[in-house]
Amino acid sequence: MEAAQAMRPRSPRSPRSPRWAALWLASLCIVVLLAGCGAAASAPPPPGKAASLGISSASAAKVFDPGVGAPLPNSRIVAVYGIVGGGEFNGPASNLQMLDAFLPQLQQLGQQYATLDPTHPVQLALDLVVNVIQPCSEFSKWCASWTDDDTIQAYVDYCQKHHLLLFFDLQLGVEPVADAVVNQLQPYLQKYAFTELALDTEFHFPNNSQGYAEAAGYPCCLGWMGADEVNWAINYLAQTSLQYHLPRKVLVVHQWASAVLHDKDKIKLSPDVSVVLQSDGWGGAGNKLGDYQIFVQQDLLEYGGYKLFFPYPGDTQFDSPFQSPQDVMQLFPQPLFVSYQ
Repeated sequence: MEAAQAMRPRSPRSPRSPRWAALWLASLCIVVLLAGCGAAASAPPPPGKAASLGISSASAAKVFDPGVGAPLPNSRIVAVYGIVGGGEFNGPASNLQMLDAFLPQLQQLGQQYATLDPTHPVQLALDLVVNVIQPCSEFSKWCASWTDDDTIQAYVDYCQKHHLLLFFDLQLGVEPVADAVVNQLQPYLQKYAFTELALDTEFHFPNNSQGYAEAAGYPCCLGWMGADEVNWAINYLAQTSLQYHLPRKVLVVHQWASAVLHDKDKIKLSPDVSVVLQSDGWGGAGNKLGDYQIFVQQDLLEYGGYKLFFPYPGDTQFDSPFQSPQDVMQLFPQPLFVSYQ
């Protein structure tokens, strides 16, 4: 009604004129139609499928997939082992000078595995012991010692420069896994996409009086690790990848005797962590193959791992005969983690 009144002309012509009335009505219809179109064009769309799809698409774009860029299972990891500060028999990665000299041989080994199995590109790595069991009389807190931060950072920088994965391998003594990881390794695991974790069950003892006594008597007593600590490591690595948007990390668990993982069946896997069960130990090829069959083939967690020991002059702790990459690839399942000491 207000719009119609505003449009009335102030003409002396009679409002009853048919011509004027027709023009007036036509103008009014045009104004009403245009007003309706304008309102329809400018009004926001009601909430519905279109709005919901927009929100869903935005949310989907932010979802992080830790499988992107993850080493396993699409690649095979070929690693060189070392104990920081150790000698030649402790592995070629025991100091940076030996590691640098061994790097061309590691690259050749990686190429051999890649040729044998082109479906799994090889990622080279260091399997580095940064925490080693020690006499409890000298290292009373944990019966173990840690590599200093500067040395760890030097290895981190070396791996970053040469595109190597870096496995922090822990012996622990009586130190709980959670304490070791959070207090010593957390900054590296959270910051670097290429850092991983390995637990050497042989050298770990419970953090109680009995465990301390057994650690003090090592090597008379065999260490072991419960599923609860392995599960803690799995959950921690999963959360680290998701929180810091890092590729799915790898956890290697060493096993060379049944007793070192007495409740292995209680280990709980996570889709956000790749778990390798590594058959460890040196000796005759027949014994090593038997161990792999028992620990990995018959009781596999997720992926298989295998360790080889180079022969050194004067050292009796090595494999005989030394197995070639072709020999290793005859194992079933084929190991996706192979480490050389």
